[in-house]
Amino acid sequence: LLAQERLDFAQGQQLTFAAPSFLSAEDVDFQMPKVSSFQDGWGPCPQGEIETPLGICDFVQHLDKFPVTRIGRICDFTASGQRFQAERSKGKGGVKGIGKGKVLQALQPGKDEEGFEMVDSRPVPGKSSGKGRSNFSKGKSKGKGLQANYQEGILGQKQKPWFQNNQTQGKGGKGARKGGPSRRGAPSFKEWSVQTKPDWNLMREIMLTSLAKLQIDTKGVEFEDVLWAGNLPTYHKFYDRLSVKTERPMKRYEDLNFFNVTTSDDPILPEILQNDETVSVIATDHVLACLVAGARSVYSWDIVVSKIGNKLIFDKRDGSQIDFLSVNETAQEAPSADDKDSMNGPIKLGQEASCINQNFSQMVLDPEVPVEECDQANPFEDEEEPGSVAAGAYRYRKITLPGNAKGATEFEQNPVSIVVRTEVNCKMPSDGKPEYACVKAMHEYDPKPNYNWRLHLESQRGACLATELKNNAFKLGRWTAQAILAGCETIKIGYVSRQSTKDPWSHSLLGVQTYATSGFAEQIGLTRNNMFGIMRNIVDLVMGWDDGKYLILKDPTKSVLRIHEVPWDTFMEDDEEDEEEQEEEADLDEDGNVIPTQL
Repeated sequence: LLAQERLDFAQGQQLTFAAPSFLSAEDVDFQMPKVSSFQDGWGPCPQGEIETPLGICDFVQHLDKFPVTRIGRICDFTASGQRFQAERSKGKGGVKGIGKGKVLQALQPGKDEEGFEMVDSRPVPGKSSGKGRSNFSKGKSKGKGLQANYQEGILGQKQKPWFQNNQTQGKGGKGARKGGPSRRGAPSFKEWSVQTKPDWNLMREIMLTSLAKLQIDTKGVEFEDVLWAGNLPTYHKFYDRLSVKTERPMKRYEDLNFFNVTTSDDPILPEILQNDETVSVIATDHVLACLVAGARSVYSWDIVVSKIGNKLIFDKRDGSQIDFLSVNETAQEAPSADDKDSMNGPIKLGQEASCINQNFSQMVLDPEVPVEECDQANPFEDEEEPGSVAAGAYRYRKITLPGNAKGATEFEQNPVSIVVRTEVNCKMPSDGKPEYACVKAMHEYDPKPNYNWRLHLESQRGACLATELKNNAFKLGRWTAQAILAGCETIKIGYVSRQSTKDPWSHSLLGVQTYATSGFAEQIGLTRNNMFGIMRNIVDLVMGWDDGKYLILKDPTKSVLRIHEVPWDTFMEDDEEDEEEQEEEADLDEDGNVIPTQL
């Protein structure tokens, strides 16, 4: 046929083509509806101009039944649209984390999306399988809450059973690095200080940034001394003249006992709360200082609050993070917690810094000046071992915070009295009115070539202090708050550095700087108005709830403070276990042999 057509065309014959036949409108069942066109805007025409037939957009006639927020864009290929779809998929039962990956994949041009997409939806195992128990300070000398001496087993030569057992921790073997008795003693700064439970009721969540807005007029704050206990030594002015060239090796006081007893175990505070009707709250300076400076913290910490009637007791757990000092917590390059046994890890550095502060508080005292005995002896001293207590005074102060006339409740409108046990390390040598001092020590463990105290402390004292304020904002804030609560007019800060970077047992004192407490507080941004404002607001908040036990917990990953309601028996298991362990321990003689029981 094709050959014939070519032949006809070659002979000049003209080809004719038949016109295609079309179906008429009457021959089909479907007719194209009338489409409305709105050229002046986006979307359908305004109602009334063109009637939209039913079946094309039924919801137009019932537009009032559809919220405007439910009508989205038809198609959005922008980045915001992709993120919107990802968040929408999460809310509809999608696996958390998948949407974000798809968004990033869609935003990458040239990404090959063919093939399989495998998503592991299994939960990531936590860093710790422990139960949040932390009982470094096991010893309770006859129920008085004797704090374990940091000298023994950390930087000293004595080895307590706990440290002997922990020497092998992390060296492999069955059950190594698991939450159990081998990890009970030391807190992990990078993890939660307390592992929360599902049955704990979350009462309030507070952003730490909002604490800076809490203010109170300090003109109405009243202070009253209730009791002095212990003894008050005198500071040695020789250390003010100390320089880098005349550095002194740090002394170790291994035979002295240092105490940081919680509020409930204090023999004086509960008695004051019970006998004085005007007192509503009792606490220690360590607990309140941690709460006041909490906005500067990074690591997790916790405070236990017990409410009975119209009384509040602010407690800490034995061996919690409040007992330890952090090192470079707020630094840009904080100590790595990957290797828990490293001497430069957060745990070991915290123990080292705590030991240095204990040594420094005894080293700078003048032995030639007799100590001033207070009204009452040290309430935590063991009667069988007199003279084994570190020098220092406990000052029990009654702080009355004014009320708010615009408060919602009667309690908020009335003043509230808090009795706080504070620590005064020493007094300055003077013939007139006594001037109390708070003695603390900074810690340098890894000097850098471009910044180290031995090179820059004498020539750039201000720069050294500014660097420490940036790297240890929480620790310096706690110290300043403790000095204010104790009524110390002076803060002595010593600069202690390792004699060798690889030797955490030997240190040298390079210098001591003196600051007025009020001026130093203003320099670091800690105002008294904000400090007492935080205390008053937390007390008012908990006082408005029912009687019970509450846990104030700092989130280690966010700047958030959470308050949980916990059962009454929470945290009591650790104390019972400690008492059982102490009962099971056998008495040893000087040679370490077990003393036979006498029948």
